Amino acid sequence: MREFISRHRLLVGIELLAAIICILFCLRPKELIYFADADAMADQLYIDESGNYYRSDQFTLRPGVYHLRIYCEDHEGMLYPTIGALESSYQALRCNGAPVFAHRREMQIEAYVVEKVENAYIICNYIGETGQPVEKIELYKTSGGWRILTFILVLVFAGVNLLVDLRDKLLKGAISIDKVVVAGVLALSVLLAYLPYCLDYMGLGADGSFHLLRIEGLKETLLSGEQFPVRVQENWLYGHGYAVSSFYGDLPLLFPVLLRLIGFSLMDAYKLFMLAVLAGTAIIAYISFYRCTGSRYGALLGSVLYELAPYHIYNIYNRYAVGEYLGMMFLPMVLCGFYRIYTQNVKSGDYKGTKIPLILGLSGILQSHILTCEMTVAVLVLAAIVMWRKTLRKETLTELVKAAGIFLAVNAWFWVPLLKMLSADKYKLSDIVTKNIQSMGTRAAGILQMYPYAGRGQTGLYNCEPIQIGPALWTVLMCYLAVRLCRRGTSAGNIYDKVMRWGALLGGMFLIMSTIYFPWDIIARIPGIGLLVTAIQFSTRFLAMATLFLSFAASFFVPWLTEESVHWEIQTAKMVRVGSAVLISGIALWATLFHVNEISYELDYPIRLYSAENMGNISVVNGEYLLKGMDVQQMQYHDPIADEGLLWEDYHKKGLTVSLHAENRTAGELYMELPLTGYKGYGIESTEGTAVPYITEERGAHGDLRIAVPPGYAGNIRVAYKGFFLYRVAEIISGVTVLLCLGIGLAKRYGKVGKETRG
Repeated sequence: MREFISRHRLLVGIELLAAIICILFCLRPKELIYFADADAMADQLYIDESGNYYRSDQFTLRPGVYHLRIYCEDHEGMLYPTIGALESSYQALRCNGAPVFAHRREMQIEAYVVEKVENAYIICNYIGETGQPVEKIELYKTSGGWRILTFILVLVFAGVNLLVDLRDKLLKGAISIDKVVVAGVLALSVLLAYLPYCLDYMGLGADGSFHLLRIEGLKETLLSGEQFPVRVQENWLYGHGYAVSSFYGDLPLLFPVLLRLIGFSLMDAYKLFMLAVLAGTAIIAYISFYRCTGSRYGALLGSVLYELAPYHIYNIYNRYAVGEYLGMMFLPMVLCGFYRIYTQNVKSGDYKGTKIPLILGLSGILQSHILTCEMTVAVLVLAAIVMWRKTLRKETLTELVKAAGIFLAVNAWFWVPLLKMLSADKYKLSDIVTKNIQSMGTRAAGILQMYPYAGRGQTGLYNCEPIQIGPALWTVLMCYLAVRLCRRGTSAGNIYDKVMRWGALLGGMFLIMSTIYFPWDIIARIPGIGLLVTAIQFSTRFLAMATLFLSFAASFFVPWLTEESVHWEIQTAKMVRVGSAVLISGIALWATLFHVNEISYELDYPIRLYSAENMGNISVVNGEYLLKGMDVQQMQYHDPIADEGLLWEDYHKKGLTVSLHAENRTAGELYMELPLTGYKGYGIESTEGTAVPYITEERGAHGDLRIAVPPGYAGNIRVAYKGFFLYRVAEIISGVTVLLCLGIGLAKRYGKVGKETRG
């Protein structure tokens, strides 16, 4: 880096100057653009056939990020504020608006202006009432636009510096052409898979609303500063809170949350997150396969086929299965670690670093998707049992035990609270995991399907969706079988051939397991195992494993073919190698282009999401983490609901913390329901009396938290989510383990460097 700076001082100087200027603008305070109170708004209240609406005077908006804040009195109807413009170019002003639901008293809407807008105005429609519930409206220009610009410039500067440095190294011969080819092909595969997000809209798929709300909920809860790590996200269910973070790992979502904090819209933050995930999947798959094969082009082939596999793209765009495609990102790492532990030469005694990919991969999967983690662990356990002779070797068993112990300790902060929550209460999850999965698989037509449509009008597939391995992986298998049947070499017993055979066998097994023909009903009746099996919900999830093993086998195809062609005539060998590469690459390119174009232009409900509040807050999909008996459809924003004779005042609610003054002027115990979902883990504090209020086991309407106030009580009450003491213990264990692992790793690294220096 020092050498690069010395050679390109002018370039670096310009970049630093631009970055400093942008950072200074980022520090500017927000600027009030428009303000109107109730009196001012009363003069601009209009009535037409659709009802009452308020429309402001016109004003000018310059490029930047704006926040529109609405403050309301208690109201029964619904409001719909937004920012519009009389004349502006296409999408110069980007604002969806959002509904202000009944009884909500404050809300913020985001607007993005990319070109100067002369005739902007604020409009607020009143739905369901004729009164005037709005107290005031404020429109601020924030520094979000400058933060976005700074972030983009940093990325651009990093890319330019990388290309300049790459050019210098190429001219000096410090980097091989092979590495450049690998980097270029991986980048093209990422961009090809990302093509549908290059449009100015996006689809929501099956679970898109749910996962977008997870990102927004994590951001809002972290900003409140009341929970870390987050266990119950505060903005869900009309501000009651949803314990999605206790059951679904949020760690990978910190990146889009950071983008939201910078100022990006929820849609753009998610798109950039997906670009990072696609790049991460390609890079992790390539490095993992390369460490196993030792072949750059073999690993490149496996990585590209894994990245562009129809089931992978289907999870991204059709289902918006964030957990599953994140799990698929880490699966190659797990396979790499497990493979290296079992194939390491015991006599050499060199197991250095073999367990690290296994630990990191399993941790990534656990933090991404519990069901993928369940399947992965089950596969690893079965593999260890089948290969019991190697498993029971002292060296192998030691590495496996170390990996398991470190994995459990590092992730204790997540899985310990998860088990605690599961044991502390009853959830709708218990009804969902007992459902039949036999009919949730694909059919024979699905296995052999070659056209990866976006999910329209096909027959023979579950929900008419592209749940398949795709033509490229089938082509690899066909090429392998064709060459092997016609071969004249002697490489049948080498490691490449063995891995390809086992990869094809395991891939085929998981293909069958993803269908309706596998006896899931019989397995589901086995005590203990049956519950784990039905928890998977869809047997089609095993397509992830099939894709992994077939791509892993494909990564060995290039070195296997190279080894095999040694025994052929030179011309024949070249024709077979080049022909196979062209055929597989062409089919992969054709299939992926077909798939992503279908997705881009055949979306059922394309949206342009700029205002995060426009998402609502009840997209719980199946509602697995709702308390049993909760009725989401009847929930709404509300103040505390108290029994007659129980008085309250000075009510404040911030996130999942409620404070108020309460008086029970009767001779009996009275109850109050708070607008909080009644999960276990809330704590209550009181400032007065010996007989203090407490949280009851029984919940209020729609699962609301219910507190009991003793007779004669008068004092201040504070209720907040605190979790359990066990959470703190688990967090300490994880923190200490991470620090120890980092310390030991650094000590070994610098100790080795010191010895080499002294030597």
